[in-house]
Amino acid sequence: MQNRKYNLTEGPILKRLVTLSMPIVATSVFQLAFNMSDMFWLSRLSEGSVAAAGTAGMYLWLSMALIMIGRMGAEIGVSQNMGRGEPDTARAFAQQSLMISIVLGVLFSVSVILLREPLIGFFNIVDATVVREAEQYLMFTVMALPFMFINNVVTGIFNGFGNTKLPFYINSATLAINIAATPIFIFTLDMGIVGAAIATIIATGVNLIWKIWALTKYKNRPFEDFKLISRVDWMRIRQIFKWGVPIAVESALFTLLFMVVARLVADFGVDAIAAQRVGSQVESLSWMMAGGFASAVTAFIGQNYGAKKYARLAQGYKISLIAMAFYGIFVTLVLFIFARPLVSIFLTEQTTIDIGVNYLRIFALTQTLSCMSGIASGSFRGQGQTIKPTIVTVSGNVLRVIFAYTLAATRLRLDGVWIGIAISVTIGHIWLLLWYRKNAKRMPKVDFEPEEEIAEVRT
Repeated sequence: MQNRKYNLTEGPILKRLVTLSMPIVATSVFQLAFNMSDMFWLSRLSEGSVAAAGTAGMYLWLSMALIMIGRMGAEIGVSQNMGRGEPDTARAFAQQSLMISIVLGVLFSVSVILLREPLIGFFNIVDATVVREAEQYLMFTVMALPFMFINNVVTGIFNGFGNTKLPFYINSATLAINIAATPIFIFTLDMGIVGAAIATIIATGVNLIWKIWALTKYKNRPFEDFKLISRVDWMRIRQIFKWGVPIAVESALFTLLFMVVARLVADFGVDAIAAQRVGSQVESLSWMMAGGFASAVTAFIGQNYGAKKYARLAQGYKISLIAMAFYGIFVTLVLFIFARPLVSIFLTEQTTIDIGVNYLRIFALTQTLSCMSGIASGSFRGQGQTIKPTIVTVSGNVLRVIFAYTLAATRLRLDGVWIGIAISVTIGHIWLLLWYRKNAKRMPKVDFEPEEEIAEVRT
């Protein structure tokens, strides 16, 4: 087993969860700060630039589907096998995950660059300036995607190992570089929206170099001997895809169906697009934090599931659920009460601000369940059960489209879109929480000691 410092199967549960989750959550805060900084500077160009970046960003969001294959292979493969005391197997899963991400990152980036015009054309945006800027932004930002693919796998390796602090330090430093460089490239060098994309490429490249060093040279690295390129192991690649493909499908369909809704929003004009872009970024105060905590839960559950520490696993889930419930309530109050001042930071036109305020207040009501369901999803993933969260998310996203289009056709108009989405995600959150509760009842209530495990194998 790894260094006791990173062993999540021992020690006080709450302390382990907090120590593990805080660096991931803090990284999410830095990412949120960058997204808002980027949006703030682009809004100083024009609200059309905000809409352009938001439109192109849909395809960057779509890339997360493929990124998650390698990252989940690393997090689940490393955490479960470290929990079993099999570091060589954990390393093998990490190496295969890295190679998968390199291939997928390059293929996705090349495809998007070649198809950028029809991809942006899908949204049927009337404003020619917004279309041109969206194509430019998309072409440059996808150049950073192969780096992002690798960076996420390395983060997954360290998370599964139980060391979330090092990825936090690296990600925070490079996000700070990005935040500082963005206004320089946009305004000082007069590169406009392309400058924001170039700043991202530079920061992501620095992140890559630093993480490769951490994986191969850092004294507290997960594995002594780690090869960036190794022999193809088809058995483990199949297992990685078995874990990762359901999550990839979940993420891809979420984004694709979100894009269908975004096209509906585009029919209401550039103001609606910009308001949705701003509203979704401010709302990410909730789901980015919850997602970070869910990643910590995946590693915690994975190690304890591999070690057959079922009682400890159940206790960790309960503690995480309570923590995220309180956080969700806090976010709900903040987004609902301070919706107007938050939106006004990034938008200047009163009409656009009003749209953004309605968006935030409607989605504020979904935040508590959203935070809690993220813990259920992370727990399923830690056990290698990635299909169940996918079924729930995909079903919820289909309902999202149906409800959004139906209510948009009523007197509610654009607010009907927001209400339809809110109803669909609420149904999904409740479903996932109830499903995990049913799953937990079937799990053994006590931890397996070594003698019990031997007896179980003999049986």
